[in-house]
Amino acid sequence: MKFLIVSDSHGDYNYLQQIVYSNQDVDVFIHLGDYEIPEYLLNRFIFVRGNCDFLSDAPKFRDIDYGAFNIHFEHGNNIDFYNFEKYIESKECDIFLFGHTHKKFAKEIGNTYVFNPGSLTRPRDSSLGSYLILEIKDKNNITYKFKTVEL
Repeated sequence: MKFLIVSDSHGDYNYLQQIVYSNQDVDVFIHLGDYEIPEYLLNRFIFVRGNCDFLSDAPKFRDIDYGAFNIHFEHGNNIDFYNFEKYIESKECDIFLFGHTHKKFAKEIGNTYVFNPGSLTRPRDSSLGSYLILEIKDKNNITYKFKTVEL
């Protein structure tokens, strides 16, 4: 199963369209919030609201199951970064996805893979926007790649 994860597109629908059209082989599209566009435009995405999605009634977090995997995702503005590892462990998931920081992140914490795709349009760690491709074949075969978008 192939996932495309994006966060913090901040109103730029053109970049969202661009990455959807250039990744037709993706099975699941996930947006981690701060999309700032009408939600009907996110029809290809499973999404959560971010701290800038003021008029959204989307959930703050979601948990989805994929086979033996539990995937938790949220925007990230409610994470206690001083107790980050403890917070991750409290979610009891196999994969934890978050945005909000506008910085790419990939790390295994305990038994959980933790990813942040960075920001599609307002990166704080590069001059290029970014998103994440995550491919899950089984518990022992998870691959990921950060993709960039020239702004």
